[in-house]
Amino acid sequence: MPKCDLKTRYIPATFAWTLLLGTTSLFFYFPCQYYLLRHPWVPAYQGVITFFVLANFTLATFMDPGVIPKAPPDEDREDDFRAPLYRSVEINGITVRMKWCVTCKFYRPPRCSHCSVCNHCIETFDHHCPWVNNCIGRRNYRFFFFFLISLSIHMLSIFGLSLYFIMNNNGKTLTEVEPIVSMVIMGVIALLAIPIFGLTGFHMVLVSRGRTTNEQVTGKFTGGYNPFSRGCWNNCCYTQFGPQYPSYLLIQENALVRAFCRQRYRIIVHYHPEVGQ
Repeated sequence: MPKCDLKTRYIPATFAWTLLLGTTSLFFYFPCQYYLLRHPWVPAYQGVITFFVLANFTLATFMDPGVIPKAPPDEDREDDFRAPLYRSVEINGITVRMKWCVTCKFYRPPRCSHCSVCNHCIETFDHHCPWVNNCIGRRNYRFFFFFLISLSIHMLSIFGLSLYFIMNNNGKTLTEVEPIVSMVIMGVIALLAIPIFGLTGFHMVLVSRGRTTNEQVTGKFTGGYNPFSRGCWNNCCYTQFGPQYPSYLLIQENALVRAFCRQRYRIIVHYHPEVGQ
C-alpha cells in the first residue's frame, strides 16, 4: 500500500473531529435547552458521555500505539545479508513465524506488523485508522475500543433525546430553528449509524475471540487454534483492564534499555510477554 500524502493524511481525522464536535455542540445549544429546566439530569448525563467519547478519542489519536524504534544507523548492516527472512517461535504449542523487517532491521515480534502509512513496526498491530490519523496497536487499542462503545451510546442517546424534543416541542412548528437543528442531528446520526454500530459490533467479536483486525482480515488462526486467545471472558477483561505497557519511544534514549530492546526484537523473543503464556 502506498504511503499517504501528508497533505491529505489529516483530512479524515479533521473531518471526524469537526463532525463530532459540531453535532454535539448543536445538540447542547438547541435541543438540550429543553431539558435544562424540566429534566436537569439529562444535560449532566449527556455531558458525562460526551467526556468519555472525547477522552478516548483523544487518547486513541495521540497516544503511541506501540511503535518499536528502528535500528540505529550505527548498527551492523551486515545482518541484513546474514539474517534469514523468517524465524519461528513456539507460543502455547503453536509455531508462529517472525519476519525480518527490512525497513526497521529486526525480526517482528508475534502479532507485530509494519504500517506502510506510519512507516513503523507496531506491536500487536490492529489496523491503521485514518479517522484518528494513527495506528491502533497494543497501547491504544483499549481506548479505541472504548471510543467506539461510548460513541455508539452517545449517538443513540442524542438521537433519542432529539426525537423526544421534536415530539414534545410545546406547540413549536417544525419550521423553527430548534426542530430543524434536531432533525439535522438525527439525519447525521442515521447516516452514520450502520458503519459505526457495525464497526463496534465487529470489534466486540474480535475482543471476545482474542484477535486483531489484521489477523481477522488476513485469515490467521481462522482454521485452527489461536495461541493468543485466553478465552472469551479473559479476553474481554484483558482488553479492558490489562496492563498499560510503556512506550519504547520514551525509553529509547536510555542506552541500556535500548540495547535490551534491540536484543529482544533483533535476536530472540524469549522476553516477549506473549511467549510462554
